[in-house]
Amino acid sequence: MINYDKVIAFLETENLEADAVSRFKQAYHTFRKTGTWHPAYKVFVTGWQQLDGVMLLEPMDTSDSDYRVHLTTTTERSLRELLIAFPRRYTGLFHLNEKWIENRIHDVLEGDVIQTDAGSFYQGIKRGSSTSAEQRTVSKRKDTIVSHIRKLASLKGKLEHSQFIIEGHLIVERAVVDGLPIETLLYTSGFAGTPEGKVLLTHAVSENLSLYQVNEGVMGSITTTRPVPSIIASVYLSYPNFLSESESLNFHFSPRCILLIAENIGNPNNLGMTLRTADAAGVSAVLLSSGGASPFHKNCIRASRGAVGRLPLFYTPDSGSAIDALCSSGWQVLGATASAKNQLPEIDFTSPTAIVVGNENTGLSTDARERCTELVRIPMASGQSSLNVGVAAGILLYELTRQHRI
Repeated sequence: MINYDKVIAFLETENLEADAVSRFKQAYHTFRKTGTWHPAYKVFVTGWQQLDGVMLLEPMDTSDSDYRVHLTTTTERSLRELLIAFPRRYTGLFHLNEKWIENRIHDVLEGDVIQTDAGSFYQGIKRGSSTSAEQRTVSKRKDTIVSHIRKLASLKGKLEHSQFIIEGHLIVERAVVDGLPIETLLYTSGFAGTPEGKVLLTHAVSENLSLYQVNEGVMGSITTTRPVPSIIASVYLSYPNFLSESESLNFHFSPRCILLIAENIGNPNNLGMTLRTADAAGVSAVLLSSGGASPFHKNCIRASRGAVGRLPLFYTPDSGSAIDALCSSGWQVLGATASAKNQLPEIDFTSPTAIVVGNENTGLSTDARERCTELVRIPMASGQSSLNVGVAAGILLYELTRQHRI
């Protein structure tokens, strides 16, 4: 249940344009009296322990846009969550009141920036749901769509075409429901005949996604997964560099932000579990070093249980430079290592905070340890000297969120 009084207070505090707030307050006043929105606003909010973002969809009477969209958001995560909540098939006119929002909006929507007397706007639609959606049967392995999807098996292909693959009914269904920018869906005839298949495909058709029915032989030529999945999807890939060319942060944050830095995690299953944990703990984003496993590896995607695609992910070729930039911007950067003198209960977390976890076998690099503002270890009973990286990240992140709640 949305608390509209809190929404209005948030909008006014974050200085959304006065006219937009005034129109929404008037519409809310009418809603409280009549139980009906006029105009028919759609309201989306995001935030776990506190309100972090609001998206207002105000109906438009023009032929080229369905909604005037007012975005007020404080973190990378809250922006991405609101953008993927924007309904497919509809065109929005987004007021671009902050440059960082303009830089990220292309990660979920496709469109163009337009200039009007009222300012700069982005006119766009959810990726993969445009009017050019295609639905057909594919029987040949050399079909253009099959060839394209096959290229996405390699990391080079993923980065070149800005798409990654998700496999299996549960993960694909979650991606469709969550609103991820899905470019293409491929499914087998057997899947189309199942009750769950009929429901999912009907949903996908209603949202104007491109659908291709293939036989098991064609599906098996696309993926090495066995047994052969009955449905796969390609999703638009967003993986920006954490630092700009000038070595400054290419990352928008608020004072209460939490960032997880995963340095050189080599096992994609471990990385996936770590991302799932980070997502559940409400981090603003995850920064990954280029020396570790790819977050778009199929094992990582499966283990992350939906975190890949929904959670903002950034990369850096050099963890040390990223830590330096964070420290220069006022961040507390804590490195988790078994050799640290300070134990977790002894640490006072300040904001914003980044937590660094390292490789499963070698831990944090020397460079990262030397640049962190502080090192910390998790107390353990005798018999064990280390924890799985995903477990360690969870203990650290939940202690941080616990202190934030006090």
